[in-house]
Parts: sequence; C-alpha cells; structure tokens
Amino acid sequence: MGAVRTATWGLITLCAAVGLYVFALPPIGDVTERWQTGNGVFNIRIDQRAEDLWLFGLPGAYYVFQSSHSEGPWREVMTFRHDDPVPIPRENIRFVNDRIAFVFMGWMFAITTDGGNKWSTWNAQTDLPKWDCCNYRLIKDVNILPSGTGTMTLEVIEDRSGEEVPLLKTTDFGRHWAPS
Repeated sequence: MGAVRTATWGLITLCAAVGLYVFALPPIGDVTERWQTGNGVFNIRIDQRAEDLWLFGLPGAYYVFQSSHSEGPWREVMTFRHDDPVPIPRENIRFVNDRIAFVFMGWMFAITTDGGNKWSTWNAQTDLPKWDCCNYRLIKDVNILPSGTGTMTLEVIEDRSGEEVPLLKTTDFGRHWAPS
C-alpha cells in the first residue's frame, strides 16, 4: 500500500512539474516563417515561431503579431498559440484606412485607431461570456467601418458553451462586442 501511495505522489509531482514548466516558461522557439504588410503609414508583421516543447505529440506554433512605423522598432500587438503550425493567416490583417487596422486569429482580435501606436485586444477567453476554450477557428471574419461600427462572424461549434451566437456587433471599433 505504501509503494502505491509513493508512486501516486511521484506521478502527481511529475505532472505538476511539467505543468509548471509548460505554463510558467512559454516554450516559444525560433521564427520559422515571417510575413509583413503595410499601408504607407505603419506596418504589421506576423512571426510564426516554433513551439519548443514536444512532450505531448506534435508541437504547435506561436503567431506573434507586431506593428511598426516606417523605420521604428517592432512592438508586439498580441501572441496567439495554435496547437498546429498552420500557415500565417495573411487574410486576417486588414487596413481600414491610414489610421485604422485590425488583426485576428483563433479567438483573439486586436485593433488600432491611431496608426499603430496603441492597440486594443479582445480575447474570447476573457471577453466572451461562458466561452469554453478552444475553437481555433472561432473568429471567421471581421468587418470594421471607419465609423467604428462592425461585425464579427463566428464559426460556432454546435452545443458548445459561449458559442450560441454566430454574429457579434461593435460600435466602438471592436473594443467591445455584443450579440446582434
């Protein structure tokens, strides 16, 4: 009985240590692909970075979205981890005009209204009530008008918590979204 208890605690300790390593030290590796675009005022770049931890099958990838003015330094906008290394979603970077642009991937969205100086991020994990992670194709499309109104089309999974409404609307450039 004592050996079983010791083995159980040993397994629990090992799992806890691996869990702490995975979540406390994000295993973001080298850039494996890079793509950037711009509108003449500022640029947006996506770096696909390898996931260095291979403990549980195939590694995923991190997608680091950044912005920069012509010759200025690159600043991080948001990072999204995908469980598979999918191609960079070039179609998910949109310039509305020379001051407004937005990006989205998975369940995250970010927008700037001042030419890339400040970004606001929306994350379904914290901003979509009762949503259960992880629908990697949650945000199907986004449209924002120069007035700040817009829509976010969701690719919902039937009977999944928080994904009952396939369309969200905004009146404040996507800082907040509400069911239509």
